[in-house]
Amino acid sequence: MATLKVWAPTKGDRWCSLDCGRQESGLRWFRSRVSGSSRVSFSRAQRLTIMAGMAAAKTPLKLEKAHVLTRQQLDKAKHEMDTFVQKIPNHPERRENASPYYLLHKEGEAVYGTVLVFHGFSATTSQMGLLAHYLFESGFNVYQPALSGHYFLNPDKNWPKHDLKKDIKEKLVKKLMSDPELAAYVQNFISISILTPDTAYGAVDRLKALDEPELLAAVFDEEFGAAFNKYYDSEHMKYLHEAEHRMREVAALPGPLFTVGLSMGGATALSLAATHPEKIAKAAVFAPLLKIVNPHNVRFSKLTGPLGAQEKGWYPDMPFLLSCMVVVDAFGHFVRQDKHLDVLAKIPTFIVQTELDDSADHVVGMQIVKELEDRSAADGPPHISTLYAAAEGVPHPMVHPLEASFAGNTNKFWQSLYQETFRFLTEGTVDVDHLHVKSQDPALPQVKALEIPAVTVT
Repeated sequence: MATLKVWAPTKGDRWCSLDCGRQESGLRWFRSRVSGSSRVSFSRAQRLTIMAGMAAAKTPLKLEKAHVLTRQQLDKAKHEMDTFVQKIPNHPERRENASPYYLLHKEGEAVYGTVLVFHGFSATTSQMGLLAHYLFESGFNVYQPALSGHYFLNPDKNWPKHDLKKDIKEKLVKKLMSDPELAAYVQNFISISILTPDTAYGAVDRLKALDEPELLAAVFDEEFGAAFNKYYDSEHMKYLHEAEHRMREVAALPGPLFTVGLSMGGATALSLAATHPEKIAKAAVFAPLLKIVNPHNVRFSKLTGPLGAQEKGWYPDMPFLLSCMVVVDAFGHFVRQDKHLDVLAKIPTFIVQTELDDSADHVVGMQIVKELEDRSAADGPPHISTLYAAAEGVPHPMVHPLEASFAGNTNKFWQSLYQETFRFLTEGTVDVDHLHVKSQDPALPQVKALEIPAVTVT
């Protein structure tokens, strides 16, 4: 029987070999076998800590809170971050509860390092606020800069999006919108959350009646390749480029740099690690949006976004073009490229997903976990993953305990998720079973109970 070398912190921090399929020391071996089905279920006995070895990188897996902050470091970092952060509060398009911010320890205090935190698509910095403060109180400097443009209102102007190429747009839009059926799909659209496959393909099929086979090919181009690029321009790389600017702003702070993110923020966190492995020590991501769960949503959005179709259900007072969603899928494709997976395989990762995900395709996510495992060298870093079963009720927005999915689910395991994120960042290990219980580990920094103001009825 084949064996797998794993790091066993419960046995004196030593190496041990596990027979594949056999349990030992509470660490469970598992190699995800993903079928083509839309759901993948794993029993509790199959939950895993995937560890292909210990990182040989310059940053050790287990960290000490030993990086003492100096006044010069703090002043330089604050100056760099404030160049961006202080622009937002007085901006006429400032979005409520979406401003970027940083949490820095005082001069003379020791820290583990710095964490860059990224929220999800269309959300605000408040989405990750509780986790950001927990990590800060547990010994990290934290910078939550917000996704590209998301700190502003008017998404159609300020958020990354895709559009028809300028030299063909006016003529092509006029032709497409002259078709009464296609125009009705655009004008009557309300929300991607209630879009049915029949409606989506009904709109896309109008391209056949309009004799636009090449545009139809562009809409179906899931690789965002030549067919897509012939008709469309995409601003998806703004997500990475702005994150790179924010990363450079914390360069003066001592200690290793980590990325943490949810959904589109998870994809952003992984993209920084994949393109700047010399700077990012570890990446922890939750429900990373590496591919939108329903392909028909993306195809409908590709076609109708440039024609004016807007998402009106998520934020009734702030509708946004479906073109903003298309670049999310394009960015996920960018992160999934082989060259980026080759790099990520050399960096410790912690990936948490859920079967109930109504935004990110968790099947693709599990395939990425397996890719990282397969590409990791025998003495490579740990790649730790778990998948919440549908019965556990964990939604896509799993970080904030009050944020619910479209179906009304919230994450009752949020406190153990926070604690295991801390364990991963500081030790490079995770107690995966702990992720699936509500109780906290007394050996880790405690997560404060959520304080909900009492409501007095008179």
